[in-house]
Amino acid sequence: MKMYWWVMVFLLLPFVLADNNLYLENELSVQLEVNGKLTLAADGPGPRVDRVSVELLLFPKDNYRQEVLELSNSGEVQDNSVTYSWNDRQLGTKEFGYSAYMKMTNARQKVKTKIPFPLNDKDIKGYEQYTLPSPKIESNNPDIVKKAAELVQGEDDEFKAVFNMANWVAENVDYKLDQLTTEVAQPASWVLQNKRGACDEMTSLFVAMARSQGIPARFVSGISYTEQADVVRTLGTQWAPHGWAEVYFPGVGWVSFDITFDEYGYIDVTHIVLREGLDPDEPATKYEWFAREVKLQPEKLSTNVKIREEGTVVSEEIELEQEILASEVDFGSYNLVKGILKNTANYYAATTLRLATPSEVQVQGTNKRTILLSPREVKETFWVVKVSDTLAQNFVYQFPTLLYSEKNVSIQEEFTAQAGKTKYSKKEMEELTVKDEEKGYSRKVTLSCEYEHELMQGQESPVTCTIKNSGTQVLSNLNFCVDHVCETISLASNQEKQESITLTAQDVGWQKILVSAENDVVEKKTSFPYVVLDKPNLSVSVNHPAVLKLKEDLEFVLDVTKTSFGSPEQVVIIVQGSGFEKKVELQQIQQEQTIKLKMENPFVMKTNTYSVKTTWKDKTGQLYSLEKEIIIPGKAESLGETFSLWFNTFAGWFM
Repeated sequence: MKMYWWVMVFLLLPFVLADNNLYLENELSVQLEVNGKLTLAADGPGPRVDRVSVELLLFPKDNYRQEVLELSNSGEVQDNSVTYSWNDRQLGTKEFGYSAYMKMTNARQKVKTKIPFPLNDKDIKGYEQYTLPSPKIESNNPDIVKKAAELVQGEDDEFKAVFNMANWVAENVDYKLDQLTTEVAQPASWVLQNKRGACDEMTSLFVAMARSQGIPARFVSGISYTEQADVVRTLGTQWAPHGWAEVYFPGVGWVSFDITFDEYGYIDVTHIVLREGLDPDEPATKYEWFAREVKLQPEKLSTNVKIREEGTVVSEEIELEQEILASEVDFGSYNLVKGILKNTANYYAATTLRLATPSEVQVQGTNKRTILLSPREVKETFWVVKVSDTLAQNFVYQFPTLLYSEKNVSIQEEFTAQAGKTKYSKKEMEELTVKDEEKGYSRKVTLSCEYEHELMQGQESPVTCTIKNSGTQVLSNLNFCVDHVCETISLASNQEKQESITLTAQDVGWQKILVSAENDVVEKKTSFPYVVLDKPNLSVSVNHPAVLKLKEDLEFVLDVTKTSFGSPEQVVIIVQGSGFEKKVELQQIQQEQTIKLKMENPFVMKTNTYSVKTTWKDKTGQLYSLEKEIIIPGKAESLGETFSLWFNTFAGWFM
């Protein structure tokens, strides 16, 4: 019997699931220090300085998600800034800054209901300045206006319109930290043209798109924590200056969108807000000095953040499930992985998903999926994967698939790959992939079929498929198809209907019954595999010595090969000859097998005749047979052996 070895393939995870993940915590207390320095230097023979002041505009204030608990500061706080003044009339270095003990909480401005879009003048009254262009946020640029209009076309929900623009920027602009994007912020039009930028650039383009569609949006400057190795390597710290956006929703307020962190509608507790403004070009500091023949030389602000106290991990509002179309596939086959998302919250929520697979299983197309869900909504999304076709034939592989979000919420499933199992093409997987993921009601529709899973070629068999509506909505004009037989039906709540066809087994091998249901709220597709078997057949080739010598061992090497799709079962091979008989029994032939049969010091005649008889059965028990004859001449190498050879031949007549 063919031996199969079971191989469990493990994932090298692209992330670490840690209990102390800062992004997931309900609160975080930090010590923030912001420090600056300037130098007053003589710029002539008679320098004189009367007064110097610095207005520092990066200054934390309390809001719905952050609180300044303690503040050590020598300056004068005015609204959203702090001013430092010197009246000592001295040249030299002046230092300024503050230290703030702060607490951030995992809170968000919740959009719980649909806000009609486009917004009207009444909706944005008092916020008109945040719809106008600014130096880097060119919301009147024709290319930006055109692209934003394409992204929101036909949308009547403000959150969905905003999400469409944010997600487009995330998917089409590469995050790049280089000299162009770290030393000075590039304008939004440059970002749209070059499709790259850092956080300031990506945020500027997004804000410009929102403003171009009459949606108030502003630029937020602050500090955030990162674990991205390339960012830490470039900036030299995990706590670095950062920019993100806030979008105004009438009746709700300013809602955060951080595209570079995949955070849509919220920001995590590592975000420290220091300023909300119109444009990233707004200065962090303003210097004023009354002097003569004196030049002021500012230095770059320095920031430092230390964690003082951590909170606990909060539960994710979006629950994940995973389903795999085929539990068993052949090597080189495609498969379909379905992600099911359920928003348990009473507000809009988005998540970014990725699928992790072993190296032997490749994800086809784009892996990253950012999905928006309305309150309590359920959605599905799909990944097509391909199994390597270079795997060892005598192994059964078990492959895990791990679906995980930006918050490290994950769910794992697995499927097996083995030679001879069902093989799906890429085209078949694409046909089974749902095109409109917005049709969330599909989760409440189930498809099932009763049929024979194994058929002989030419056999006819009935197939009965059932569709059931487990939801509360009446489904009208539902196109229900079993293979190419389709019927338009109506399906009431908790009702089911059946469709029957006759299946004719024509092509040998693994086949599929495609079943689908579709209307304006449902798009459900699946397949049910079955196998068409032909009559099992095999061939036996025998390798043996060209001549048989006295006092030498005899060895037969049998190569047994399956020549049909169906596998011969209960295989018996009997090799017989003068004084020689060997029997081999095999439970099943799935691939070529080599059998060695050896006889020590055989009875050798002038002509030695052997028969190789093979019998086997199919799954119904029908018996098949194959027989061949092998003749091997005897050879003597001395006079004595010649006499023995003739004697054995004479004796063989009576055996």
